[in-house]
Amino acid sequence: MTMADISDRTCDILIVGSGIGGLTATIAARLAGLRPMLVEKLPVIGGSSAMSGGVLWLPNNALMQREGVPDSREDALTYLANFVPEGDPGSTPERREAFVDAVAPLVSLYESQGLPLLRCEGYSDYYDTLPGGNARGRSLETKVYDANRLGAWKARFKPQNMPIPARASEAAKLMQMGITWAGRRKAAEVALRGVRGTLTGKAIYSSGAALQGRLLEIALKLGCDIHTDAALVSLDQEGGRVTGAQVRFGANNEGRVERVKAGRGVLISAGGFARNAAMRHQYQQEPTNDQWTHANIGDTGEAINAMAEAGAALGYMDESWWVMGFLNDLPGGNQIVPELSKPHIMLVGADGKRFVNEAASYMEVGRATYERNKVTKAIPAWAILDSRHRKRFVFGFAMPGMTPKGWIEKGYMKKDATIEGLARQCGIDAAGLETTVTRWNAMARMGVDEDFAKGRSAYNRYYGDPTQTPNPCMGGIEKGPFYAAPLVPGDVGTCGGAVTDENGQVKRVDGTRIEGLYASGNCTSPIAGPHYIGAGHSIGCSAAFGMLAVKHAGG
Repeated sequence: MTMADISDRTCDILIVGSGIGGLTATIAARLAGLRPMLVEKLPVIGGSSAMSGGVLWLPNNALMQREGVPDSREDALTYLANFVPEGDPGSTPERREAFVDAVAPLVSLYESQGLPLLRCEGYSDYYDTLPGGNARGRSLETKVYDANRLGAWKARFKPQNMPIPARASEAAKLMQMGITWAGRRKAAEVALRGVRGTLTGKAIYSSGAALQGRLLEIALKLGCDIHTDAALVSLDQEGGRVTGAQVRFGANNEGRVERVKAGRGVLISAGGFARNAAMRHQYQQEPTNDQWTHANIGDTGEAINAMAEAGAALGYMDESWWVMGFLNDLPGGNQIVPELSKPHIMLVGADGKRFVNEAASYMEVGRATYERNKVTKAIPAWAILDSRHRKRFVFGFAMPGMTPKGWIEKGYMKKDATIEGLARQCGIDAAGLETTVTRWNAMARMGVDEDFAKGRSAYNRYYGDPTQTPNPCMGGIEKGPFYAAPLVPGDVGTCGGAVTDENGQVKRVDGTRIEGLYASGNCTSPIAGPHYIGAGHSIGCSAAFGMLAVKHAGG
């Protein structure tokens, strides 16, 4: 590439990536009177945020205050402090305080632009029993959205990937459709919502697609400069300060490289490296596989590498937002989360022994799987369930009582009349599994998991079976036929990247700031260490630090 191949564009702040951090920052910059430019390397806007549940973990938020739900700044900071190793440079007290204090202006920004927010009652913090935890939940979401409101931009927006137009907070009730009238009513309500949308010509998007669609509409109304098919090539520096970047404008990475001069700096909010096999093998635990991820296809790590080349310190590159995955004909398989909180199911390694509270935070289950795999083969781990689980609950995309024949025929799921026979099919130690099942059944009758405390916390019970007593998360594995599903530690993105400060400024290894360089989201080192602490924790942080970065860059 020669200098003749590069032309110039200018803006006040260049924002790389169109997830929630990028769109929020773009809106905040425009409202502050700045000229932002947002570039997205894919042909569609939305990032991994559009594929998510669209929930924002925002402690002590205004909706909680309006509805009389107890919370405080002190409780939020106490809760965050539970998860941070001493001296973690990516989660200083100042950075945690900045996040908590950003919640009020962030909610105000959204509501001032007409973004409707709803509180997710009962969607508990994932560690609600720890100091500062909140059992009623600190998470917010938005209403479903008619994507036709985007006009021509609808074709440049990431399409809805949810099979039904349901908000994330409705999932727990939907998962009860086979066991409670409340679940059946919620299923009927969501189905009617979809029918009405079809009859009225609306394109009903929900969850993350609804949230991102609304933010894109706001940004467009404000006249923001937004580009798709625009990939970051490298960062430009002068005297140790980032002054802009070189961006390739054009589809399929075949366009012209242009230098974008950014007077106030560059904000990277471009996700992680879940789809980059080489980076996964370089930084993460083995076994790892980029085919196990559910992250955005653009999650390929170039932005993290660009920040590292500019001198950024990196943290938690060995971690992802782990979600156990059931591999089948679907790319990446099915994410398995609520299924593990139900009765009549447990998770074991090849020795037939349990190793984790199945109803814990999905990231906790993934991390425990890797730890167990160091002792005995636990990748894949095996979800062991009896016929009542398959009769009463959803598993993957299989409705209650409707296990696809192909799963059994192709070996995705094993089925047998006895626990011993099931163990032989899976290569599990039969005696070990029989012993574990016997102990599990005895504990289930008491309703107390003496080994891993399944069902003790509000978050455990959130996805449990309210008709199951005395513990909504425990039920015997006694009624054949029995089933086993191999689960791998998949993810919804990596969670490591550049170390940043309370303003979103990127830091060097020596702790100094790289002037003019900011970052938010999955390309940064997280504020709660290797833990996912509440529904929407990652995108809540991304949005907050995107806004804070713009505030600092704008002076």
